[in-house]
Amino acid sequence: MPSPLPGFDPYLEDERFWHDFHERFITYAAEALAPCLPSRYRLRIDERSLVTTLSPSPAQRVVYPDIAVTERPSPVAAPTAVAATTFTAVQSETEIAFDEPVIVELVSELTQRQSFIKIVDRTRERLVTVIELLSPSNKRTGEWRTAYLQKQLTYLEAGVNLVEMDLLRQGEHTVAVPAYALSSLPPFYGIISVWRGHLPRRFEVYPVVLPKRLPRIAVPLLPEDKDVGLDLQWVFNRCYETGRYDLDIDYTQPPPVPLTDEEQRWLDGWLKGKGLRPQ
Repeated sequence: MPSPLPGFDPYLEDERFWHDFHERFITYAAEALAPCLPSRYRLRIDERSLVTTLSPSPAQRVVYPDIAVTERPSPVAAPTAVAATTFTAVQSETEIAFDEPVIVELVSELTQRQSFIKIVDRTRERLVTVIELLSPSNKRTGEWRTAYLQKQLTYLEAGVNLVEMDLLRQGEHTVAVPAYALSSLPPFYGIISVWRGHLPRRFEVYPVVLPKRLPRIAVPLLPEDKDVGLDLQWVFNRCYETGRYDLDIDYTQPPPVPLTDEEQRWLDGWLKGKGLRPQ
């Protein structure tokens, strides 16, 4: 079933859906772009990983025993010539002195991964364009956000074209275009930012507004080559249908992120018109 909404669906910001949606979106965006690229370019899906240590207790460590931890009774020497049943009986009545083991308690680790698209000039093996779909962890204070901002700066300093798709209401401003530069725009839900390495003082911005379809954006290559188009609504629709999110989302409930009063009124009216909310 296709999405009941004309553009982005704020219900997908639910943590139950986002990782799956993110991976599908990157995959289908790559699928849409690949046939449009000149042969000099290679498109690949890559991923970054972050390993987080989950330490529930400071006691997680390697423990070595003391040389003399305790005294144990000396074991009774077993007879050398005795039936097996007799030996078992003697052993069960005598305390055995075990050798002391080394105790190793594992520290839990959580490996998180985020996929993105990179376009490489195969003639020079040079990174040309990176396409990112931001996740909540990129916009939330912590290791993921720090790592993302560091990578973002690396791309900008190297002159790599950067396409950032922020479809999220939640979190801090994260795309490369400064927040103050967006202050003159009408209210928006999310933002698409396109930065070209050879035009460092210019950003191409596509506001995301809930009542409207997601934009068709221009993905830059090297300056001498034409842009390739990416229809984000087509990508979104493919994600929604293959993910079958309609079977899990309860549209009678409010979305998991705050909406403006205007967005709430629109969403309520739209879902009622689709028969997904009582009149």
